[in-house]
Amino acid sequence: MVRAPENLHQASQSPNCRRFFVHSAPPAGQGRSVDPASPGRIVHAFRPATAADVHTAVDEAQEAACAWASTPPLRRATVLTRIADQLERHRDELATLITAEEGKPLGAARGEVGKSAEQFRLAAQLAYLVEGTTFPDESAGVFAYTLRAPLGVMAAITPWNFPLSLAARKIAPALAAGNAVVFKPSPVTAGTGERLAGIAVEAGLPAALLPVIQGQDAAAMTALLQDARIRGISFTGSDATGARLRAEAHGQARLQLELGGHNAAVVCADADLAKAAADIATGAFGLTGQACTSTDRVLVAEPVLAEFTDLLAAKVEALRVGPGDRDGVTTGPVATAAQYERLNELKESAVAAGAKTVAEAGFADGRDPAGYWVAPTLFAQVPAGHGLVSGEVFGPYCSVIPVAGPEEALALINASAHGLVAGVHTADLTTAHHFAARARCGVVKVNAPTTGNGVAPPFGGWKASSGGGFPEGGRQALDFVTETKTVYLTHGAN
Repeated sequence: MVRAPENLHQASQSPNCRRFFVHSAPPAGQGRSVDPASPGRIVHAFRPATAADVHTAVDEAQEAACAWASTPPLRRATVLTRIADQLERHRDELATLITAEEGKPLGAARGEVGKSAEQFRLAAQLAYLVEGTTFPDESAGVFAYTLRAPLGVMAAITPWNFPLSLAARKIAPALAAGNAVVFKPSPVTAGTGERLAGIAVEAGLPAALLPVIQGQDAAAMTALLQDARIRGISFTGSDATGARLRAEAHGQARLQLELGGHNAAVVCADADLAKAAADIATGAFGLTGQACTSTDRVLVAEPVLAEFTDLLAAKVEALRVGPGDRDGVTTGPVATAAQYERLNELKESAVAAGAKTVAEAGFADGRDPAGYWVAPTLFAQVPAGHGLVSGEVFGPYCSVIPVAGPEEALALINASAHGLVAGVHTADLTTAHHFAARARCGVVKVNAPTTGNGVAPPFGGWKASSGGGFPEGGRQALDFVTETKTVYLTHGAN
Protein backbone atom coordinates (compact mmCIF):
# COMPACT_ATOMS: atom_id res chain seq x y z
CA MET A 1 0.00 0.00 0.00
CA VAL A 2 1.39 3.40 -0.95
CA ARG A 3 0.40 6.71 0.59
CA ALA A 4 2.36 9.15 -1.59
CA PRO A 5 4.67 9.09 -4.62
CA GLU A 6 7.95 7.28 -4.15
CA ASN A 7 10.97 6.81 -6.45
CA LEU A 8 9.50 9.46 -8.71
CA HIS A 9 11.63 12.39 -9.84
CA GLN A 10 9.51 15.51 -9.93
CA ALA A 11 9.46 17.24 -13.29
CA SER A 12 9.91 20.93 -13.86
CA GLN A 13 7.15 22.91 -15.52
CA SER A 14 8.76 22.44 -18.95
CA PRO A 15 6.33 20.48 -21.16
CA ASN A 16 9.25 18.57 -22.67
CA CYS A 17 10.81 17.60 -19.36
CA ARG A 18 11.59 13.87 -19.10
CA ARG A 19 13.07 13.87 -15.60
CA PHE A 20 10.43 11.54 -14.23
CA PHE A 21 12.66 8.62 -15.11
CA VAL A 22 14.16 6.46 -12.42
CA HIS A 23 17.83 6.52 -13.27
CA SER A 24 18.76 3.03 -12.12
CA ALA A 25 17.00 -0.31 -12.27
CA PRO A 26 14.76 -0.96 -9.26
CA PRO A 27 15.60 -3.86 -6.97
CA ALA A 28 14.38 -7.32 -7.83
CA GLY A 29 10.77 -7.82 -6.90
CA GLN A 30 9.78 -4.23 -7.54
CA GLY A 31 7.35 -3.25 -10.25
CA ARG A 32 8.13 -0.67 -12.86
CA SER A 33 6.48 1.34 -15.58
CA VAL A 34 8.42 2.07 -18.77
CA ASP A 35 8.32 4.61 -21.57
CA PRO A 36 6.64 2.93 -24.58
CA ALA A 37 8.54 5.28 -26.90
CA SER A 38 11.79 3.94 -25.45
CA PRO A 39 11.07 0.83 -23.36
CA GLY A 40 14.56 0.68 -21.91
CA ARG A 41 13.75 3.73 -19.80
CA ILE A 42 12.06 3.07 -16.47
CA VAL A 43 9.60 5.83 -15.62
CA HIS A 44 8.48 4.75 -12.17
CA ALA A 45 9.32 2.01 -9.69
CA PHE A 46 6.91 0.71 -7.08
CA ARG A 47 6.48 -2.06 -4.54
CA PRO A 48 3.67 -4.42 -5.54
CA ALA A 49 1.04 -4.78 -2.85
CA THR A 50 0.47 -8.07 -1.05
CA ALA A 51 -2.75 -9.48 0.36
CA ALA A 52 -1.63 -8.22 3.77
CA ASP A 53 -1.27 -4.71 2.34
CA VAL A 54 -4.82 -4.90 1.00
CA HIS A 55 -6.23 -5.91 4.38
CA THR A 56 -4.37 -3.04 6.06
CA ALA A 57 -5.63 -0.56 3.45
CA VAL A 58 -9.23 -1.66 3.88
CA ASP A 59 -8.93 -1.57 7.67
CA GLU A 60 -7.73 2.02 7.60
CA ALA A 61 -10.13 3.07 4.84
CA GLN A 62 -13.12 1.72 6.75
CA GLU A 63 -12.19 3.69 9.84
CA ALA A 64 -11.57 6.86 7.81
CA ALA A 65 -14.84 6.45 5.89
CA CYS A 66 -16.90 6.67 9.07
CA ALA A 67 -15.49 10.10 9.88
CA TRP A 68 -15.63 11.28 6.26
CA ALA A 69 -19.31 10.29 5.89
CA SER A 70 -20.20 12.53 8.84
CA THR A 71 -18.14 15.43 7.48
CA PRO A 72 -20.41 18.26 6.26
CA PRO A 73 -20.77 18.53 2.48
CA LEU A 74 -19.07 21.93 2.53
CA ARG A 75 -15.88 20.37 3.86
CA ARG A 76 -15.94 17.52 1.33
CA ALA A 77 -16.65 19.95 -1.52
CA THR A 78 -13.81 22.22 -0.41
CA VAL A 79 -11.31 19.36 -0.47
CA LEU A 80 -12.50 18.19 -3.90
CA THR A 81 -12.19 21.73 -5.27
CA ARG A 82 -8.66 21.96 -3.91
CA ILE A 83 -7.79 18.69 -5.66
CA ALA A 84 -9.06 20.21 -8.92
CA ASP A 85 -6.96 23.31 -8.30
CA GLN A 86 -3.88 21.20 -7.63
CA LEU A 87 -4.41 19.16 -10.79
CA GLU A 88 -4.55 22.34 -12.83
CA ARG A 89 -1.51 23.76 -11.04
CA HIS A 90 0.47 20.62 -11.90
CA ARG A 91 -0.92 20.25 -15.43
CA ASP A 92 2.45 20.21 -17.22
CA GLU A 93 4.05 17.89 -14.69
CA LEU A 94 1.18 15.43 -14.90
CA ALA A 95 0.96 15.61 -18.69
CA THR A 96 4.66 14.84 -18.95
CA LEU A 97 4.22 11.84 -16.68
CA ILE A 98 1.19 10.54 -18.61
CA THR A 99 3.08 10.85 -21.91
CA ALA A 100 6.11 9.11 -20.41
CA GLU A 101 4.10 6.15 -19.10
CA GLU A 102 1.27 5.77 -21.65
CA GLY A 103 2.69 7.40 -24.78
CA LYS A 104 -0.05 9.81 -25.86
CA PRO A 105 1.01 13.21 -27.25
CA LEU A 106 1.49 15.98 -24.71
CA GLY A 107 -1.47 17.98 -26.00
CA ALA A 108 -3.80 15.04 -25.39
CA ALA A 109 -2.22 14.44 -21.99
CA ARG A 110 -2.79 18.07 -20.99
CA GLY A 111 -6.41 17.70 -22.09
CA GLU A 112 -6.74 14.64 -19.89
CA VAL A 113 -5.46 16.57 -16.88
CA GLY A 114 -8.00 19.30 -17.58
CA LYS A 115 -10.83 16.78 -17.85
CA SER A 116 -9.73 15.24 -14.54
CA ALA A 117 -9.92 18.62 -12.82
CA GLU A 118 -13.43 19.05 -14.25
CA GLN A 119 -14.42 15.70 -12.73
CA PHE A 120 -13.39 16.87 -9.27
CA ARG A 121 -15.12 20.25 -9.69
CA LEU A 122 -18.33 18.51 -10.68
CA ALA A 123 -17.99 16.13 -7.73
CA ALA A 124 -17.69 19.11 -5.39
CA GLN A 125 -21.21 20.04 -6.49
CA LEU A 126 -22.40 16.45 -6.10
CA ALA A 127 -21.48 16.60 -2.42
CA TYR A 128 -24.53 18.86 -1.96
CA LEU A 129 -26.83 16.63 -4.01
CA VAL A 130 -26.91 13.51 -1.84
CA GLU A 131 -30.61 14.14 -1.37
CA GLY A 132 -33.68 12.26 -0.19
CA THR A 133 -37.31 12.39 -1.30
CA THR A 134 -40.57 12.88 0.55
CA PHE A 135 -43.75 11.03 -0.39
CA PRO A 136 -47.48 11.76 -0.04
CA ASP A 137 -49.10 10.30 3.05
CA GLU A 138 -50.69 6.91 2.40
CA SER A 139 -51.88 6.56 5.98
CA ALA A 140 -52.94 9.19 8.46
CA GLY A 141 -50.10 10.25 10.73
CA VAL A 142 -47.35 8.50 8.70
CA PHE A 143 -44.67 10.54 6.99
CA ALA A 144 -42.46 8.65 4.49
CA TYR A 145 -39.13 9.86 3.19
CA THR A 146 -35.80 8.53 1.94
CA LEU A 147 -32.22 9.09 2.98
CA ARG A 148 -29.09 8.41 0.93
CA ALA A 149 -26.01 7.04 2.64
CA PRO A 150 -22.52 6.32 1.29
CA LEU A 151 -21.67 2.68 0.68
CA GLY A 152 -18.58 2.92 2.90
CA VAL A 153 -15.43 1.52 1.29
CA MET A 154 -15.24 1.15 -2.47
CA ALA A 155 -12.62 -0.06 -4.94
CA ALA A 156 -11.63 1.74 -8.15
CA ILE A 157 -9.70 -0.42 -10.64
CA THR A 158 -8.51 1.64 -13.59
CA PRO A 159 -6.82 1.02 -16.96
CA TRP A 160 -3.75 2.60 -18.53
CA ASN A 161 -5.29 4.39 -21.50
CA PHE A 162 -6.73 7.30 -19.46
CA PRO A 163 -4.80 6.85 -16.21
CA LEU A 164 -5.86 10.17 -14.68
CA SER A 165 -9.30 11.02 -16.05
CA LEU A 166 -10.88 7.57 -15.64
CA ALA A 167 -9.54 7.41 -12.09
CA ALA A 168 -11.01 10.85 -11.40
CA ARG A 169 -14.38 9.81 -12.85
CA LYS A 170 -14.57 6.92 -10.39
CA ILE A 171 -12.91 8.40 -7.31
CA ALA A 172 -14.33 11.94 -7.23
CA PRO A 173 -18.07 11.14 -6.91
CA ALA A 174 -17.36 8.37 -4.42
CA LEU A 175 -15.48 10.81 -2.19
CA ALA A 176 -18.17 13.46 -2.70
CA ALA A 177 -20.81 11.13 -1.27
CA GLY A 178 -18.72 10.29 1.79
CA ASN A 179 -17.00 7.04 0.77
CA ALA A 180 -13.40 5.89 1.02
CA VAL A 181 -11.82 4.44 -2.14
CA VAL A 182 -9.13 1.78 -2.41
CA PHE A 183 -7.45 2.77 -5.67
CA LYS A 184 -5.88 0.11 -7.92
CA PRO A 185 -4.24 1.77 -10.96
CA SER A 186 -2.82 -0.17 -13.88
CA PRO A 187 0.84 -1.18 -13.38
CA VAL A 188 1.51 0.34 -16.82
CA THR A 189 0.72 3.80 -15.44
CA ALA A 190 1.57 3.26 -11.80
CA GLY A 191 3.33 6.61 -11.43
CA THR A 192 0.30 8.56 -12.60
CA GLY A 193 -1.92 6.74 -10.12
CA GLU A 194 0.42 7.44 -7.24
CA ARG A 195 0.76 11.08 -8.19
CA LEU A 196 -3.02 11.53 -8.24
CA ALA A 197 -3.27 10.12 -4.72
CA GLY A 198 -0.37 12.31 -3.60
CA ILE A 199 -2.04 15.43 -5.00
CA ALA A 200 -5.28 14.53 -3.21
CA VAL A 201 -3.42 14.31 0.10
CA GLU A 202 -1.63 17.60 -0.59
CA ALA A 203 -5.07 19.16 -1.14
CA GLY A 204 -6.24 18.06 2.31
CA LEU A 205 -7.81 14.63 1.74
CA PRO A 206 -7.03 12.26 4.63
CA ALA A 207 -4.59 9.70 3.22
CA ALA A 208 -6.54 6.71 4.52
CA LEU A 209 -9.50 7.69 2.29
CA LEU A 210 -7.52 6.97 -0.88
CA PRO A 211 -4.94 4.20 -0.35
CA VAL A 212 -3.15 3.01 -3.49
CA ILE A 213 -2.74 -0.70 -4.21
CA GLN A 214 -0.02 -1.20 -6.82
CA GLY A 215 0.98 -4.15 -8.98
CA GLN A 216 -0.84 -7.23 -10.20
CA ASP A 217 -0.29 -9.80 -7.51
CA ALA A 218 -3.07 -12.38 -7.85
CA ALA A 219 -3.41 -12.93 -4.09
CA ALA A 220 -3.68 -9.18 -3.50
CA MET A 221 -6.41 -8.83 -6.12
CA THR A 222 -8.32 -11.76 -4.65
CA ALA A 223 -8.06 -10.18 -1.21
CA LEU A 224 -9.46 -6.93 -2.57
CA LEU A 225 -12.32 -8.47 -4.53
CA GLN A 226 -13.40 -10.87 -1.81
CA ASP A 227 -13.21 -8.52 1.17
CA ALA A 228 -16.84 -8.13 2.25
CA ARG A 229 -16.11 -4.59 3.48
CA ILE A 230 -15.60 -3.49 -0.15
CA ARG A 231 -19.17 -2.49 -0.90
CA GLY A 232 -18.76 -1.31 -4.49
CA ILE A 233 -16.25 -2.12 -7.25
CA SER A 234 -15.84 0.17 -10.26
CA PHE A 235 -13.75 -1.27 -13.07
CA THR A 236 -12.83 -0.18 -16.59
CA GLY A 237 -11.01 -2.64 -18.81
CA SER A 238 -11.28 -5.64 -21.08
CA ASP A 239 -14.17 -8.06 -21.36
CA ALA A 240 -11.98 -10.94 -20.19
CA THR A 241 -10.79 -9.17 -17.06
CA GLY A 242 -14.32 -7.97 -16.37
CA ALA A 243 -15.59 -11.54 -16.52
CA ARG A 244 -12.91 -12.69 -14.06
CA LEU A 245 -13.73 -9.80 -11.74
CA ARG A 246 -17.45 -10.60 -11.85
CA ALA A 247 -16.73 -14.24 -11.03
CA GLU A 248 -14.32 -13.51 -8.18
CA ALA A 249 -15.97 -10.55 -6.44
CA HIS A 250 -17.88 -11.37 -3.27
CA GLY A 251 -21.61 -11.75 -3.71
CA GLN A 252 -22.66 -8.55 -1.94
CA ALA A 253 -20.39 -6.22 -3.91
CA ARG A 254 -22.13 -3.67 -6.12
CA LEU A 255 -20.48 -3.70 -9.56
CA GLN A 256 -19.90 -0.99 -12.14
CA LEU A 257 -18.09 -2.48 -15.14
CA GLU A 258 -17.13 -0.44 -18.20
CA LEU A 259 -15.92 -3.00 -20.73
CA GLY A 260 -15.09 -3.26 -24.43
CA GLY A 261 -16.57 -1.56 -27.45
CA HIS A 262 -16.96 -2.51 -31.10
CA ASN A 263 -17.79 0.94 -32.37
CA ALA A 264 -18.92 2.02 -35.82
CA ALA A 265 -19.43 5.36 -37.51
CA VAL A 266 -21.99 5.62 -40.30
CA VAL A 267 -21.51 8.00 -43.23
CA CYS A 268 -24.77 8.71 -45.03
CA ALA A 269 -24.92 9.84 -48.65
CA ASP A 270 -25.96 13.36 -47.61
CA ALA A 271 -23.15 13.84 -45.05
CA ASP A 272 -20.57 16.61 -45.16
CA LEU A 273 -17.86 14.21 -46.29
CA ALA A 274 -14.86 16.41 -45.47
CA LYS A 275 -16.07 16.96 -41.90
CA ALA A 276 -17.00 13.30 -41.54
CA ALA A 277 -13.49 12.27 -42.64
CA ALA A 278 -11.91 14.63 -40.11
CA ASP A 279 -14.17 13.45 -37.27
CA ILE A 280 -13.69 9.79 -38.07
CA ALA A 281 -9.91 10.20 -38.30
CA THR A 282 -10.02 11.69 -34.80
CA GLY A 283 -12.25 8.91 -33.49
CA ALA A 284 -10.29 6.08 -35.10
CA PHE A 285 -6.66 7.20 -34.83
CA GLY A 286 -6.54 9.75 -32.02
CA LEU A 287 -4.92 8.42 -28.83
CA THR A 288 -3.40 5.72 -31.08
CA GLY A 289 -6.85 4.11 -31.22
CA GLN A 290 -6.50 3.04 -27.59
CA ALA A 291 -9.87 4.21 -26.32
CA CYS A 292 -12.88 2.01 -25.64
CA THR A 293 -14.87 4.51 -27.73
CA SER A 294 -12.51 4.47 -30.75
CA THR A 295 -14.01 3.92 -34.20
CA ASP A 296 -13.19 0.42 -35.44
CA ARG A 297 -15.18 0.49 -38.69
CA VAL A 298 -16.83 3.03 -40.96
CA LEU A 299 -20.08 2.01 -42.64
CA VAL A 300 -20.27 4.19 -45.76
CA ALA A 301 -23.19 4.65 -48.14
CA GLU A 302 -22.15 3.14 -51.47
CA PRO A 303 -22.76 6.28 -53.62
CA VAL A 304 -20.09 8.22 -51.65
CA LEU A 305 -17.76 5.33 -50.80
CA ALA A 306 -14.93 6.22 -53.18
CA GLU A 307 -14.95 9.95 -52.43
CA PHE A 308 -15.12 9.46 -48.68
CA THR A 309 -12.40 6.79 -48.68
CA ASP A 310 -10.05 9.15 -50.50
CA LEU A 311 -10.74 11.91 -47.99
CA LEU A 312 -10.15 9.64 -45.01
CA ALA A 313 -7.02 8.16 -46.59
CA ALA A 314 -5.56 11.66 -46.90
CA LYS A 315 -6.17 12.24 -43.19
CA VAL A 316 -4.38 9.00 -42.34
CA GLU A 317 -1.38 9.79 -44.53
CA ALA A 318 -1.01 13.18 -42.84
CA LEU A 319 -0.50 11.58 -39.40
CA ARG A 320 3.01 11.30 -37.95
CA VAL A 321 3.96 8.62 -35.44
CA GLY A 322 6.64 9.31 -32.87
CA PRO A 323 7.42 10.20 -29.24
CA GLY A 324 4.52 12.05 -27.69
CA ASP A 325 6.71 14.91 -26.42
CA ARG A 326 8.04 15.78 -29.89
CA ASP A 327 6.71 18.68 -31.96
CA GLY A 328 4.77 17.63 -35.05
CA VAL A 329 3.89 14.18 -33.74
CA THR A 330 0.17 13.38 -33.91
CA THR A 331 0.28 9.75 -32.78
CA GLY A 332 2.32 8.23 -30.00
CA PRO A 333 3.37 4.61 -29.56
CA VAL A 334 0.97 1.96 -28.35
CA ALA A 335 1.26 1.57 -24.61
CA THR A 336 2.64 -1.94 -24.12
CA ALA A 337 4.66 -4.68 -25.76
CA ALA A 338 1.58 -6.90 -25.71
CA GLN A 339 -0.38 -4.26 -27.64
CA TYR A 340 2.43 -3.94 -30.18
CA GLU A 341 2.61 -7.68 -30.81
CA ARG A 342 -1.17 -8.18 -30.94
CA LEU A 343 -1.76 -5.34 -33.39
CA ASN A 344 1.05 -6.39 -35.72
CA GLU A 345 -0.33 -9.92 -35.78
CA LEU A 346 -3.85 -8.60 -36.44
CA LYS A 347 -2.69 -6.55 -39.41
CA GLU A 348 -0.62 -9.38 -40.90
CA SER A 349 -3.55 -11.76 -40.52
CA ALA A 350 -5.99 -9.35 -42.18
CA VAL A 351 -3.72 -8.74 -45.17
CA ALA A 352 -3.11 -12.46 -45.54
CA ALA A 353 -6.89 -12.99 -45.55
CA GLY A 354 -7.32 -10.52 -48.42
CA ALA A 355 -7.78 -7.14 -46.76
CA LYS A 356 -6.52 -4.14 -48.72
CA THR A 357 -4.31 -1.51 -47.08
CA VAL A 358 -5.69 1.81 -48.33
CA ALA A 359 -3.46 4.23 -46.43
CA GLU A 360 -0.82 4.28 -43.70
CA ALA A 361 0.62 7.05 -41.55
CA GLY A 362 4.26 8.08 -41.70
CA PHE A 363 6.88 7.93 -38.97
CA ALA A 364 8.90 10.73 -37.41
CA ASP A 365 12.67 10.50 -37.75
CA GLY A 366 14.96 9.67 -34.86
CA ARG A 367 12.68 7.30 -33.02
CA ASP A 368 14.04 4.66 -30.69
CA PRO A 369 13.73 1.51 -32.84
CA ALA A 370 12.73 -0.45 -29.73
CA GLY A 371 9.63 1.71 -29.25
CA TYR A 372 6.16 0.26 -29.66
CA TRP A 373 5.45 1.93 -33.00
CA VAL A 374 2.28 0.96 -34.86
CA ALA A 375 1.28 2.91 -37.97
CA PRO A 376 -2.35 4.11 -38.15
CA THR A 377 -3.79 2.18 -41.09
CA LEU A 378 -6.99 2.37 -43.12
CA PHE A 379 -8.26 -0.94 -44.53
CA ALA A 380 -10.84 -1.95 -47.11
CA GLN A 381 -12.22 -5.27 -48.35
CA VAL A 382 -11.69 -6.97 -45.00
CA PRO A 383 -13.36 -10.41 -44.92
CA ALA A 384 -16.55 -10.19 -42.88
CA GLY A 385 -15.54 -12.74 -40.24
CA HIS A 386 -12.05 -11.37 -39.61
CA GLY A 387 -11.24 -9.99 -36.16
CA LEU A 388 -10.38 -6.62 -37.67
CA VAL A 389 -14.11 -6.02 -38.32
CA SER A 390 -15.82 -8.52 -36.03
CA GLY A 391 -14.45 -7.45 -32.65
CA GLU A 392 -12.82 -4.66 -30.68
CA VAL A 393 -9.57 -3.47 -32.30
CA PHE A 394 -8.25 -1.14 -29.56
CA GLY A 395 -5.52 0.22 -31.77
CA PRO A 396 -4.97 2.61 -34.70
CA TYR A 397 -6.69 0.50 -37.36
CA CYS A 398 -9.97 1.32 -39.06
CA SER A 399 -11.86 -0.43 -41.87
CA VAL A 400 -14.18 1.03 -44.49
CA ILE A 401 -17.25 -1.09 -45.23
CA PRO A 402 -19.85 -0.22 -47.92
CA VAL A 403 -23.55 -0.29 -46.99
CA ALA A 404 -26.72 0.48 -48.91
CA GLY A 405 -27.80 3.08 -46.34
CA PRO A 406 -28.48 3.79 -42.67
CA GLU A 407 -30.89 0.87 -42.22
CA GLU A 408 -28.28 -1.69 -43.22
CA ALA A 409 -25.75 0.12 -41.04
CA LEU A 410 -28.09 -0.03 -38.04
CA ALA A 411 -28.60 -3.74 -38.56
CA LEU A 412 -24.83 -4.33 -38.56
CA ILE A 413 -24.32 -2.20 -35.46
CA ASN A 414 -27.14 -3.81 -33.52
CA ALA A 415 -25.93 -7.30 -34.40
CA SER A 416 -22.76 -6.72 -32.37
CA ALA A 417 -22.49 -8.23 -28.90
CA HIS A 418 -21.14 -4.89 -27.73
CA GLY A 419 -23.06 -1.64 -27.45
CA LEU A 420 -20.86 1.20 -26.30
CA VAL A 421 -20.94 4.02 -28.88
CA ALA A 422 -22.09 4.53 -32.46
CA GLY A 423 -21.80 7.57 -34.69
CA VAL A 424 -23.81 8.82 -37.63
CA HIS A 425 -22.90 11.56 -40.10
CA THR A 426 -25.88 13.05 -41.89
CA ALA A 427 -27.42 16.39 -42.82
CA ASP A 428 -30.92 15.08 -42.21
CA LEU A 429 -32.40 15.62 -38.74
CA THR A 430 -34.95 12.84 -39.20
CA THR A 431 -32.21 10.34 -40.02
CA ALA A 432 -30.22 11.47 -36.99
CA HIS A 433 -33.15 11.09 -34.60
CA HIS A 434 -34.15 7.74 -36.07
CA PHE A 435 -30.59 6.44 -35.75
CA ALA A 436 -30.23 7.69 -32.16
CA ALA A 437 -33.50 6.06 -31.15
CA ARG A 438 -32.77 2.67 -32.69
CA ALA A 439 -29.04 2.17 -32.13
CA ARG A 440 -28.56 -0.44 -29.37
CA CYS A 441 -25.77 1.30 -27.52
CA GLY A 442 -25.21 3.59 -24.55
CA VAL A 443 -23.82 6.60 -26.45
CA VAL A 444 -24.74 7.99 -29.87
CA LYS A 445 -22.68 10.70 -31.57
CA VAL A 446 -24.21 12.74 -34.41
CA ASN A 447 -21.75 14.48 -36.75
CA ALA A 448 -18.92 14.08 -34.23
CA PRO A 449 -16.09 11.65 -33.37
CA THR A 450 -17.07 8.54 -31.43
CA THR A 451 -14.43 9.48 -28.86
CA GLY A 452 -14.80 12.21 -26.26
CA ASN A 453 -17.50 12.76 -23.66
CA GLY A 454 -18.51 15.42 -21.18
CA VAL A 455 -18.31 15.17 -17.40
CA ALA A 456 -21.98 15.97 -16.71
CA PRO A 457 -23.84 13.44 -18.94
CA PRO A 458 -23.83 9.76 -17.96
CA PHE A 459 -21.40 7.43 -19.71
CA GLY A 460 -21.87 3.71 -20.09
CA GLY A 461 -22.51 0.97 -22.60
CA TRP A 462 -25.20 -1.60 -23.24
CA LYS A 463 -24.99 -5.36 -23.72
CA ALA A 464 -21.45 -6.76 -23.37
CA SER A 465 -19.98 -3.27 -23.02
CA SER A 466 -21.22 -2.90 -19.47
CA GLY A 467 -21.94 -4.78 -16.29
CA GLY A 468 -23.80 -3.81 -13.15
CA GLY A 469 -26.25 -1.37 -14.67
CA PHE A 470 -24.65 1.78 -13.24
CA PRO A 471 -23.31 4.35 -15.75
CA GLU A 472 -20.53 6.71 -14.76
CA GLY A 473 -20.51 10.49 -14.89
CA GLY A 474 -22.65 13.39 -13.81
CA ARG A 475 -25.39 13.34 -11.21
CA GLN A 476 -26.22 9.71 -12.01
CA ALA A 477 -22.87 8.74 -10.49
CA LEU A 478 -24.49 9.14 -7.07
CA ASP A 479 -26.72 6.14 -7.77
CA PHE A 480 -23.72 3.82 -7.68
CA VAL A 481 -21.87 5.33 -4.73
CA THR A 482 -24.85 5.61 -2.37
CA GLU A 483 -27.65 3.40 -1.10
CA THR A 484 -31.20 4.42 -0.26
CA LYS A 485 -32.99 4.04 3.06
CA THR A 486 -36.77 4.53 3.36
CA VAL A 487 -38.06 5.95 6.64
CA TYR A 488 -41.68 5.77 7.85
CA LEU A 489 -42.22 8.29 10.63
CA THR A 490 -45.43 7.78 12.56
CA HIS A 491 -46.57 10.89 14.38
CA GLY A 492 -49.69 11.82 16.32
CA ALA A 493 -52.70 9.59 16.71
CA ASN A 494 -53.66 7.17 13.95
